[in-house]
Amino acid sequence: MSDPEPDSVFRKRLLRVLTEADRQVAMVVSGDQLGDLGRKYDRFRTGVPLKGLEEGSRATSGLPKGWWRKR
Repeated sequence: MSDPEPDSVFRKRLLRVLTEADRQVAMVVSGDQLGDLGRKYDRFRTGVPLKGLEEGSRATSGLPKGWWRKR
């Protein structure tokens, strides 16, 4: 996994899609709060595993291994 995207880089990407009210919030929050705001707009920080998709979580998801290949 690559290094987590810094707040400043992620904020710059977010500002392109945020509403005016959320832009003001994005300028003052950082860390997990900034990540949560990004998730609201379907934007995710690069280099950070999503909750529930960490390594080894497939076994606990209830889906059989390789399920996406079956057609």
